[in-house]
Amino acid sequence: MELTPKSIRRIELFVSNDISHSSYLVTALDEFCNKNNLKLDLSLNIYGNEGRAHVLNNDLKITKHHFLKVCYVRLTLNTSKKLLLAFDFSDSDFFFSLKALESADYYFKRTYTQNNVELVREKFKTKVLPLGIPFMVRPDKIKNRKRLKIYFILGNLFNAIKLDKILLSRLSKRYTKSTLEWESFITTRTLSDFQNYSKPKDLNSIFYQKRLFPNENSEDTREVHRQRIGIVRLLKKQFPNYFIGGIKNDKNLHTDYKDCASSITGSQAEFLKITKESGICIYTRGLANSIGWTLPEFMSQGKAIIAEKQFVKFNEELVHGKHLLYFYNSKELEQNIKDLLSEPLKAERLSRNSRAYYEENISPKIYFQNILEKLNA
Repeated sequence: MELTPKSIRRIELFVSNDISHSSYLVTALDEFCNKNNLKLDLSLNIYGNEGRAHVLNNDLKITKHHFLKVCYVRLTLNTSKKLLLAFDFSDSDFFFSLKALESADYYFKRTYTQNNVELVREKFKTKVLPLGIPFMVRPDKIKNRKRLKIYFILGNLFNAIKLDKILLSRLSKRYTKSTLEWESFITTRTLSDFQNYSKPKDLNSIFYQKRLFPNENSEDTREVHRQRIGIVRLLKKQFPNYFIGGIKNDKNLHTDYKDCASSITGSQAEFLKITKESGICIYTRGLANSIGWTLPEFMSQGKAIIAEKQFVKFNEELVHGKHLLYFYNSKELEQNIKDLLSEPLKAERLSRNSRAYYEENISPKIYFQNILEKLNA
């Protein structure tokens, strides 16, 4: 039976413990249900979080670590058949949710790298597919807002339960943390904020804005920090009249890097505002090879994007020279910028194609319909 909106009798979302990342899925399901006159049912996450599959040195290790950034959707078809879909929003390409691999019919991984997925497929029957390029967003109007909040906070509290001396303290901290995360979700940018875009004021303006993380306890974090500092310094030196941004000026910015401090506060609203006003936007990776939220945000606004080349697999390939320009090192980054500054028609073409990619592959308005089509393939 072909999977279509008309073949679905019920859609049930098991509310994730991580509302920031899963907000994209919440918004996409809301759009899909509104368009197809379906009701979205919300439930408490009953699948648990204990258990992690870890790809290490071309081997697969199973541990008892918790895996939180996974969200489940259950489809009940008109035939009464049920399909469980798991959406893994983790930064890491080498960690997988054991519960999801054991329970779900389909497993959608955000940071999808071919070699690691192949190792997982050898052990588990679940079909692992690329999740796509999500970002934090909320519906213009949040339906079942109270229930969504209750299930989100309850799920986090249940996950914190462990019978020991600090149980009450841990529950109190988890409640406070969950409440703050909820407030961030309900005040984040809406779908309409991203759907609306216009030609920037200055096609030659170059935007690159990043932050540093609270600690450098891994080589991966240190490398990300070195890269960000290096790019800001290059842009300030080579393109002083065009560059906007820098490193967020907060407590994580060491005094040695104060020359890289940005005058932009880094709030979500201001970030999107500056993105809309910029012509060229530069993207670099997040931790653990993840694709950060800024890439889809840039594409939503039809930017001419210069992006660090990565090996994460998407549902539809991002093509160099069509949707964006890739770079492997600082020399290539600098040359790509010079090319776009000297070839405005090329920049405009990239801009049109990046927006088209967003509309066809990323926008929450079409995301879940695309998922169904992938399952039929």
